[in-house]
Amino acid sequence: MAIGQSSYYYTVELSALEENLGLSMDRVTRLREKAMRRNDTQATDQINKLQRVIGVVQQRIARLK
Repeated sequence: MAIGQSSYYYTVELSALEENLGLSMDRVTRLREKAMRRNDTQATDQINKLQRVIGVVQQRIARLK
């Protein structure tokens, strides 16, 4: 496989990961809002951790681009 072709697929995969993580973050944000309305502090804490992890991964992907 040529270097240009590899670079293209690398960029495409990073973009796909970035998009999927953005959609996941949206879903997690909605779950967090529901948990907050129910006053479920344990779920809210877990969701906050998940949001931080997704945010870190998004930052790392942005650095790879």
